[in-house]
Amino acid sequence: MNIPERLGKYEITAVLGKGAMGVVYKGFDPQIERVVALKTVRKDILDPDLAAQFMARFRNEAKAVGRLHHPNIVDIYEFGEEDSVAFIAMEYVDGTGLGEHLNRTTQFGLAQIAGIMEQLLLALGYAHERGVIHRDIKPANLILTVGGELKLADFGIARIDTSELTMAGSVLGTPSYMSPEQFTGEPIDHRSDLFSAGVVLYELLTCQKPFTGSMDTIMYKICHEEPRPPSTVAEGRFPPAIDALLARALAKMPDARFRNAEEFREALLRAAGGTVSADASTEATVVAGPARVSPPARARPAWDDAALGLAEKRLARFVGPLARVYVRKAAAQAADVAELYSLLAANIGDPQERRQFVADAPVAESGATGPQADRHAGAQSNGQAGTPDGAGGSPASPSQPEPAGGTGSGVPGRATPMEQPFIDATTARLAVFLGPIARIVAKKAAARAGTQEEFVRIVAGYIGTQDRQAFLRQMGMDRE
Repeated sequence: MNIPERLGKYEITAVLGKGAMGVVYKGFDPQIERVVALKTVRKDILDPDLAAQFMARFRNEAKAVGRLHHPNIVDIYEFGEEDSVAFIAMEYVDGTGLGEHLNRTTQFGLAQIAGIMEQLLLALGYAHERGVIHRDIKPANLILTVGGELKLADFGIARIDTSELTMAGSVLGTPSYMSPEQFTGEPIDHRSDLFSAGVVLYELLTCQKPFTGSMDTIMYKICHEEPRPPSTVAEGRFPPAIDALLARALAKMPDARFRNAEEFREALLRAAGGTVSADASTEATVVAGPARVSPPARARPAWDDAALGLAEKRLARFVGPLARVYVRKAAAQAADVAELYSLLAANIGDPQERRQFVADAPVAESGATGPQADRHAGAQSNGQAGTPDGAGGSPASPSQPEPAGGTGSGVPGRATPMEQPFIDATTARLAVFLGPIARIVAKKAAARAGTQEEFVRIVAGYIGTQDRQAFLRQMGMDRE
């Protein structure tokens, strides 16, 4: 196929996918130097009788997601039309669709599943609070990055508040994941998304869909039959509480389901028992939610309300009302202010804003006390995780990795043995890019690496391509 050189202001660099109605391209915005994904529709090949409704759905996707700004929802930047092509410019996500993982029968552990679902439910809760119902939750619309971040995409048939995009009684969605009310034409609300999320959870647990067969068979089963309990399908791999959780999530009547995404999320974490395995099923599918990785047991600081309030206020500029939830979780895990801000930064989508947020951590205003706070204060004054190393020639503090070999050259030596302070400091930096899962990645890398240089190279492999070089530059390894 012929690939256009440009679309609007965007330069086309590659094809990401093709469908019956259009192509998804990888593009580049030269004005702000940003990589984007361009979802296109060829208006000239649409059936004239369906063109108006199809284009209305396409615009609806831009309208729906344009009002949503959340770390677990793919951002939309622009809707445009050029000649016979309509397009949406959106966030480019370097990852793999959850559907592809399931097609390869990737088997996730319970902690990984809880991490995936927690992020999905946080995204849904955020959208629902703003009057947006997705109506097509399925693995194909969920993207997992190498670092374990989930992104919810494709709001093409979303309903916005009382939008009249579709007529009452119409059936839209993917049959295996649709709620009973989507088949029967009953009124749809946010609990329809929660039913679909329950189907995704069932499939993650069992590697099987709960409702299968022909279109008519699937519709009958969803409306009238209960699926086998996942614990029996998965041969006891999961606690019995999971069965009760799924029974409620997949209830036929909306009133019998979870009231909202947050209630679903909390019930899931209770049923999962808060367990997190340090071993991923494969190196390429390390997955954990932003709040599920528990640090080693250690003393927790008595946080000052003013310090947490300040952190919430600063984070809210990037994530809105969810800042309160994120701060509460991070404070329960962090041992000092530097770690608090590193954990919070994982919820900020833009890499530059994420790094700057960590660099601006107000150490003096933290509720943390003791030697760890002092050590991180020194690291912050030397620009840890916020600016490239060596900017002012300042010496590395104990929490800021000094180039291996102690030469000050900024290039770690290949024969420098591993030391725990270096691992801890590198993990703190890694958390800016990966969030709390950085501890799991670092632990696995430390077990494999023989030198500091090898350790850094291994952990860098878990960072997306757009951020990897920035991390290596901070570690003084970009000139090799």
